[in-house]
Amino acid sequence: MSLRTRQQSSQFIANTSFRARARRWWLAKSDAEQRSVVSRAAMVCACAFGLTFALPTISSANTQKEAEADFREQTLRFAQAKDAGDAVRADPAAPAVMQHEWLRNVEYSLERDPDSATNRYGALERDAAVLAGMKSFEPAHLKRAEEMSAQMKCLAEAVYYEARSESTQGQIAVAEVIMNRVRDHRYPNSACGVVYQGATRTTGCQFTFTCDGAMARTPRGSRWEAARSIAAHVYLDLDEPRTGGATHYHATYVNPVWNSGLIRTSRIGTHIFYRFPRGSEWASAKAAERARLAMARSEEGGADATIMTIDTSTTTQDLNAQSLNVLSPAP
Repeated sequence: MSLRTRQQSSQFIANTSFRARARRWWLAKSDAEQRSVVSRAAMVCACAFGLTFALPTISSANTQKEAEADFREQTLRFAQAKDAGDAVRADPAAPAVMQHEWLRNVEYSLERDPDSATNRYGALERDAAVLAGMKSFEPAHLKRAEEMSAQMKCLAEAVYYEARSESTQGQIAVAEVIMNRVRDHRYPNSACGVVYQGATRTTGCQFTFTCDGAMARTPRGSRWEAARSIAAHVYLDLDEPRTGGATHYHATYVNPVWNSGLIRTSRIGTHIFYRFPRGSEWASAKAAERARLAMARSEEGGADATIMTIDTSTTTQDLNAQSLNVLSPAP
């Protein structure tokens, strides 16, 4: 053996790394033994690979079976307690969903055939019952939406034509007065009815813009958009009351006779707001009105003193026919 061969042999034997030892172990095997090792290794890898995918599937299947068993047990228990639904609904603290029609349908189905709760067709029927029971939109809602849109438009027109130069607070106050009138039995029960009350009468309109030709100018621009937003806000009762229940107001630069028969509530912007007297307030309001009328007659000979006055002889009189032009056009 040459010197070079002996050196290579000694280096091969002296190399104790894992790779070298594995190589020596493999080379020491016969061909049959090598084939047997490869077969066993391939089998182990295949088993490991199969278990990697099989175990989650098996676990999921077991979980699903356990859930189905629990659901079936609960379903049977519920079906056997025929008065369970009625007992729960009788509880004052029971949730509102217990009163829903679809839940009653489910209870009836379970009592009739508990097995139907566990098959796919029964689930399909229950889902359909849920969807049908939870439906909240009907064709009649379209008519309601159109009516609300029309009422908010009337309210927006009043805000635009009568108070578009006011601050946001002032415009909200004007809209609030209109809605206060809607809630008052002495006025129409709709925003359009209140705004356009008396517009076709020769005795005068409630809101001056409805009978003085102001509506010939079509509302537009940012002020109109602001008026529409304010009208929707007040109509949907999203604002905080700020006028003290006022049903009347006038500009600060006028002093009409009719305000002596009302109770002043607040001043917002360039408007002063009033409400009807309540209870014992009627006596003082009547006295103040009589004194104001007497003073007006003595000063003006009674020519204009009776214009826009309120007959307070009774608290239940319907004032819809009175001529109360309480709003002045916006500058």
